[in-house]
Amino acid sequence: MTASPRPQARPILRYLFSIVLLAVVYHLAVRVGLLVAYVQPNTSPVWPPTGIALAALLLFGYRLWPGISLGVFVGSLLTHAPAPLAAGLAVANTLEALVGAYCLRRFVGFHNTIDRVQDTTGLLGFAALGAATSASLGSLTLLLLGLGAWSGLPSIWLTWWMGNLLGALVVAPLILVWLSPPLPRLTRRVAIEALALAVLLAGVTWYVFSNQPPTGVFHQAMIYVIFPFVFWAALRLGQRGSTAAVVIVSAIAIWGTAHGRGPFSVESKNDSLLLLQTFMGVVSLTALILAAAIAERRRAAAALRQRVEDLAALSESSKTFLDSSDVALTYHTVCSLAVSRLQVDAAWVETSDPQTRRSRPLAACGASPDALTEMQLPWEARAGTPDEEGVAAASLAEGESPLARGGDYRAYAAFPLTSSGQPIGILKLLSRQPNAFSGERRTLIRSYANLAAVAIQNTRLLEEVRASNRQLHALSHRLMTAQEAERLNLSRELHDESGQLLAALSVQLGLVEREVGNPQALGGRLAELKHAAGQIQENLHRLAVNLRPASLDHLGLVTALRQYVEEFRRQYGLRVEFEAIGMDDRRLPLEVETALFRIVQESLTNVALHARATRVDVLVSRRSDRAVAIIEDDGVGFAPASPTVESHLGLFGMRERIEMLGGALTIESSPGKGTTVNVEVPCAH
Repeated sequence: MTASPRPQARPILRYLFSIVLLAVVYHLAVRVGLLVAYVQPNTSPVWPPTGIALAALLLFGYRLWPGISLGVFVGSLLTHAPAPLAAGLAVANTLEALVGAYCLRRFVGFHNTIDRVQDTTGLLGFAALGAATSASLGSLTLLLLGLGAWSGLPSIWLTWWMGNLLGALVVAPLILVWLSPPLPRLTRRVAIEALALAVLLAGVTWYVFSNQPPTGVFHQAMIYVIFPFVFWAALRLGQRGSTAAVVIVSAIAIWGTAHGRGPFSVESKNDSLLLLQTFMGVVSLTALILAAAIAERRRAAAALRQRVEDLAALSESSKTFLDSSDVALTYHTVCSLAVSRLQVDAAWVETSDPQTRRSRPLAACGASPDALTEMQLPWEARAGTPDEEGVAAASLAEGESPLARGGDYRAYAAFPLTSSGQPIGILKLLSRQPNAFSGERRTLIRSYANLAAVAIQNTRLLEEVRASNRQLHALSHRLMTAQEAERLNLSRELHDESGQLLAALSVQLGLVEREVGNPQALGGRLAELKHAAGQIQENLHRLAVNLRPASLDHLGLVTALRQYVEEFRRQYGLRVEFEAIGMDDRRLPLEVETALFRIVQESLTNVALHARATRVDVLVSRRSDRAVAIIEDDGVGFAPASPTVESHLGLFGMRERIEMLGGALTIESSPGKGTTVNVEVPCAH
């Protein structure tokens, strides 16, 4: 079943309807303009169609230009104008509107609300240019068709130009301002003030332009009384009030002058027209420029207030960050302050490392972490590649439907959190305002992100310092414990073994002394003395080796380890295999050899005490500028993540010893899988 063509035809029908509607409105405006043509039948002080055409193109786009041409051409034919004249007038008036609208958009960046002085001056300049285009083409068309004398060209051109220009200055601003959003919020006070102003302005203007031509100076001076009310409208009611005031004054002034009343009714019709047009031009420009200046001043004041609030937000954020000493709390504070002080609707922090990226944000505010994780995917796809500052942003245009799975938000931005040039995270934001992350707001949030990055990094460093202090305290405690244990062990060794042997030696010496006269018994006693002295020597040697083997200093690491492994094998009855690769009798720096020897010694002690292993492999090697030691057993293993492991197995001291040399110690183990200790230490001379 084929789709109905009706939906595709609707935009075309709307477009055609817009063109016809503009043509009808334009033609009606022509009729109104001709009603006040009091100098000659086709000359009006203000030509409303010019303002309507210019406003239509500025509000709805250049594509409505056929409506202007149609309105002029058909309207001219309906007023019994020749077809060539209708065509020439259609071209002239269409080009006038197109030239004015294009130049205002292209060179001024025109605001339809006319809320800048440059909008008003641009409207004056380019409306004058468009009116000159229409006056030139229209006058030439009249003269070429024999509908006027060439001697009257300057007068026709000037009258045409002035009427069209005032149409652009009086009618176009009224339409543009009142049809541009946002619509004014009309309170009771504002309504009463506007009504009072309209009544007073209309009354004063009517008084000035309803009397017969003035004969005294007082009546002529009354024309200046109108301006304070125009100022009032511009100052208090803005662009809408000023444009309405201009229309009220212009309508009454045109009616009075057309009926031969008011200060501009003089003997010459051309002089009356010139005076009236000059007056209306001055009133319009005064009102528009003053209203635009007031609007700019209010925006500047609002921007200043916003800047003060932004600085206060940054200052408050800085103080809050200083009070935070926990990383997780700092992440949450960054998000909560972004929502409360930066007027965003949702904020969360993620890590910037894609390899360690978490499925859930580190902290979130304004929405649940699960919802944010779901919504950010379509926004990230729309934002695309970050800019040169690392910021990725996206927003929805006015009238655009919300993104699927992107929530009811209208804008998204991701600001990198960097400290000392290193990325530490990403601050991501969502807002229901489409322009929340552009212009000055973007600069403010970028400054906030930099401040947040410093706070996060400082908190991390503070936690590292605390961890280091805890490690130092633990190391100090361990060193004192180890020192006392070593002293106790040495005391026990000397007392229990060497001390008893020395006591036995003294007893044997006493017996030898008694049996000096018995050579046969003396020989046995001497043999016992020799054996006791040997045991004492062996015990002292073992103590010396445990404290620091002399072979480590004189013969090097490999020899010292070989001797220690052999002694360990003999003492504990374990199968221990030792291998040295790439050493080639080359000595390592003394501190490196000492560290590796102690690591192997501590590891083998742990195996003997805890592992319940049957086999141990010890490998030492040299790889370029690094020395490596690997101790692997087939014991019961353990969980390295257990908080009590390092203190029970002495791994803390091993790790500290290696890190002091700029090396690394890794432990691979799991229950029932044995243990592997891997050590790498720089050893370049």
